[in-house]
Amino acid sequence: MKLLLLSSIFLALHTQAQSIKAYFNHPVDHSVSANTDANYSSHLEDTIVELINSSNTTLEMAVWDNGSTAIVNAINAAYTRGVAVRYITSSNALNSALGSLNSAIPVLERNSGISSNVMHNKFIIVDQQTILSGSMNFGTGSMVDDYNNIVIIENANLTSNYLIEFNEMWGANSGPANTTLSKFGPDKADNTTHLFTVGTTPVSLYFSPTDQTTAHIVTAIDAADVTLDVALFTFINNDLGDAVIAAKNRGVAVRAIIENVSYFGSEYNNLVSADIPALSHANVNFDFHHKYAVIDAHTASSDPTVVTGSHNWTNSAEDEYDENTLIIHDAIIAGQYAEEFQQRVNDLTSSGIEENVNDLIQIQVDGAKERIWIASETADLQSARIMQLSGALCMQQAISGNVDYLDLSKLSSGVYLLQVQFENGLVAVQRFVK
Repeated sequence: MKLLLLSSIFLALHTQAQSIKAYFNHPVDHSVSANTDANYSSHLEDTIVELINSSNTTLEMAVWDNGSTAIVNAINAAYTRGVAVRYITSSNALNSALGSLNSAIPVLERNSGISSNVMHNKFIIVDQQTILSGSMNFGTGSMVDDYNNIVIIENANLTSNYLIEFNEMWGANSGPANTTLSKFGPDKADNTTHLFTVGTTPVSLYFSPTDQTTAHIVTAIDAADVTLDVALFTFINNDLGDAVIAAKNRGVAVRAIIENVSYFGSEYNNLVSADIPALSHANVNFDFHHKYAVIDAHTASSDPTVVTGSHNWTNSAEDEYDENTLIIHDAIIAGQYAEEFQQRVNDLTSSGIEENVNDLIQIQVDGAKERIWIASETADLQSARIMQLSGALCMQQAISGNVDYLDLSKLSSGVYLLQVQFENGLVAVQRFVK
């Protein structure tokens, strides 16, 4: 029954001229948006398999890593029924399932060395009509455990530009790859169209590293009027960090969730220092692998927008890696990503105090919830702020020594952010529940 239902869904999707559907592999908070509820499934492998099963003529895949036997079996079945299949990956990926790929299917690897020059895309082109993109690699960990999103878009014009990008990497328009003409990374050209309309929805498409993707993401951030939520595996690009902080400084309510907060050059501490409620996902099971931003999701007059794709907010993604980024101007899609983001905030704050990534302070709310005690063994305290998760300042007070407290008696019950400034300039942030 499940397979029959999935097949009927994809048959309907495949016959529509224009559609955009977003999917998330972890539960979402449906209370956040008044628009269509976000699509959550812990079985997105099935969704990908059924998309491949819907192919009739051509199937192109550019995927960094593939550890799914079910997906490889679906690719083999497509080839057996006469679909022309081509596959691009990266030599530094594990690709534990590709050993079972039919040896007659042509595969091209970008020679990636140890860590640089990576073909980092995750997209599928079906019958030159449908594209799947997003943050999800095709290993079990990425599809089930790690936090990821995919989008499936039915639009021939958009898809044809993904095909141009694929063919440029492939070095040919069909058949075996031409390694003489094949181009990756900065050797490629900015040779695709960037602006599309899917139904009535404006969509922009950019490929890295040729299309100045970072600048286009900055433009999207600069257009934020009311809210900005960023959900990122890695965030070390200074231009994007400056744009996020500038949004906060002009009055936009900014929030962030970041996985790799301790990476060299991470923007995490800069966001915290700018009084942005940035939540660390570093000490949570499984990777927060998203690369999306949600802009003005709840303000229809302010162009609700989603930025998503394979592009981490890093210099490598901008300058070296093969990536794709979609910017979708649509209130329904923005509302769905807002539901995903809010549930991740809920997950990180529902258990009360989160362990601080810098391990600089210890905090304790007293039994009556009238005071919060702050202690540090490594540095002298200077000042403290308590903020709502939205970033709104509730109180600010000078503190001193190695132990001090704040009066919570005037705060209502809820989840808050405590930001502590030290005499040596360091900053620590923890969440707490009153």
